[in-house]
Amino acid sequence: MSLIERIKSKKYLIAGIVILAIAVSAAFCASTIKANASEDYWDVKIGENTVAVLTSESAAKQVIRAVKNHYVQEGAIVKAIECTPEMTVEMKAYKVSEKPAVSDVDEAVDYILSGTKEKLTYTVKSGDSLWSIAQNYDFTVEEVMEMNQDNDFSTMYPGDEIRLYEMKPMVDVFVTQEITSEKKIKFRTVKETSSEVLKNTTVVKQEGTYGKKKVTELVTSKNGIVTETEEINSEVIKKPKKRIVVKGTGVLAAPTGGKTYQGNGSAIANYALRFVGTPYVYGGSSLTQGADCSGFVLAVYKHFGITMAHDAGAMRNYGKEVSLSAAMPGDLVCYYGHVAIYIGGGQVVHAVNEGMGVAVTGVSYTGPVICVRRIVE
Repeated sequence: MSLIERIKSKKYLIAGIVILAIAVSAAFCASTIKANASEDYWDVKIGENTVAVLTSESAAKQVIRAVKNHYVQEGAIVKAIECTPEMTVEMKAYKVSEKPAVSDVDEAVDYILSGTKEKLTYTVKSGDSLWSIAQNYDFTVEEVMEMNQDNDFSTMYPGDEIRLYEMKPMVDVFVTQEITSEKKIKFRTVKETSSEVLKNTTVVKQEGTYGKKKVTELVTSKNGIVTETEEINSEVIKKPKKRIVVKGTGVLAAPTGGKTYQGNGSAIANYALRFVGTPYVYGGSSLTQGADCSGFVLAVYKHFGITMAHDAGAMRNYGKEVSLSAAMPGDLVCYYGHVAIYIGGGQVVHAVNEGMGVAVTGVSYTGPVICVRRIVE
């Protein structure tokens, strides 16, 4: 090879080395730039702690608004909202190689409102059970056992310690808002007396109805729990109607000719049932010492101010007749030579005989029914 050719060859070699060096240097610079490159994100902070990272400032601010407004009632006028600790938004550059976990608005709001778990130790007291402890802290028994796998719950004594946790809010949200709502107005109950209503019975002369009012209140709450309420305006929309109850004082002869008295048949039946077990005494009319069938009936009705003859046959003419299928508590069920008081459900209470005394039986126990008479309704 000639001198000139050797010189040219060396030039090409040097040029190649230079080009290679430049390429390596460029690649190194590019990788260094890429490694040091950063992107801007927006941190949502509670106090000094970052609780969520979002891709835009508007999204981060939307998180704070959503957390604050979570406890605002629809239609309310907000007077004040305050968060403790304070919530702020801060832009931060993160290296591309250290890209943070990014949340969307809903995820960030749910995370903040859910709070954080804080461990606590519960000391067992006398009377505690695993079930009652779980209920008090809103856990299932299985969850409590899962948190205490090293505990043997087959025996549990006062002083034993159980590991639990409770949710603590990341931020306390205080809201003062003006809320307008409709509320019930309670009705009064007025008591009257009347000789036209049977003694020892009460009837409702007029049913009460609730009124309605429009109320505006200034309500202060902490994390949705009301701490103070002040009524600032009230307007009656509908007045309540009082309930009128009439207590009977009447002492009357048993009605005949299809007439009835105003009263409470169930009260009569319930009163009669109080004397189940009283002995059967022929000719008797005592609810405690003894009575026969008609004596028992007249003694029960006498308590309610109605006088009757001591005669089962005569009792077939009192009040008005109704069918057995339409019988109601307090009605008289009449048989041949016998009478009973209907108590409902196909049963009667009556002075049956010397062996049974006053007892409850089926309506057909003493034979076929002749008629059913209604004295009160």
